[in-house]
Amino acid sequence: MKFPILFAIFLIFQGIEISNSFTINCDYWIYSLPIIGSVYECYTTNIPTSSGITVTNVTGTHLDGKNNNDVTSVQINGNWILSFVPRNFSNFFPNIKAILIYYTTIETLFGDEFDEFPQLEFLAFYYFNLTTISSKLFEKTPKMVYVDFGYNMIERVGHDLFTPLNVTQLQSVYFHNNRCINRYVQNGNTTAIISLINELREKCPFNDEFPSTTTTTSLTTTTIKNLFCTNESIEDFVCDLKDSMIEVQQNLVTKDEKIEGLENKLLELQAQIQIKDQKIEEIQSESREKFENVESRMQWLEEELLRLTTHPCACK
Repeated sequence: MKFPILFAIFLIFQGIEISNSFTINCDYWIYSLPIIGSVYECYTTNIPTSSGITVTNVTGTHLDGKNNNDVTSVQINGNWILSFVPRNFSNFFPNIKAILIYYTTIETLFGDEFDEFPQLEFLAFYYFNLTTISSKLFEKTPKMVYVDFGYNMIERVGHDLFTPLNVTQLQSVYFHNNRCINRYVQNGNTTAIISLINELREKCPFNDEFPSTTTTTSLTTTTIKNLFCTNESIEDFVCDLKDSMIEVQQNLVTKDEKIEGLENKLLELQAQIQIKDQKIEEIQSESREKFENVESRMQWLEEELLRLTTHPCACK
């Protein structure tokens, strides 16, 4: 099985405690969402640049008469620097049922990113570098009615992604403008949604078994060594990753060779064109000489004819 390169980097280089924390600053407003209607939302763009993923404080001025318990939606604009899904929002907003996240560098959803939101109904996760989605993503959110993964780079979708959900309650599912699929279904068409799910399994196959991420994970050198030495799935992953890197290198070499071949052909064509231009110039020069010679002979004939017709012995 093949896993995204991001996960390899995560395993190999994330040998530090990732319990760093940060504060989210919210702009609060009333927002209208498809299917679930009006929500009281925290909108944020202040994205931390540290490796912390735990929200430990939320700031911002609520609308009159509102407080954290009234917040039912969180919208995050990642500004193309957010590389993880922030955790611990539920400690401040216990009634979240909608999450919108976009413009990030996230490549993989490991499956436990939204476990803290059991009431979640609406997930929009678009305009990403997202390539891989785990089957476990909706295991703790069985009430989903709206799922949007449009405008990503998705190549792999867990075979059982939609298994925990009641397909008949799904109203809209979006997977348009992705690498392996370009399709969406609206208006609660259950038959069409089932067809889309089957198409995902066919065109974006992924039988995922990699471990999930958590906010308390600490991967030391010893932990990584044990994972690689005892877990067959990880060993398979490393081998597949190595094969993928070799394949990429081979493809690059092949592309370089093709480019070099095209450059040589271009030089040959340029040389042929230059030879043809020289021949055309020679033909033009030869034609000019012949024309000048014919013109000179015509002039001589005219002069000779004039001389003969004006000679004293010429016929009258």
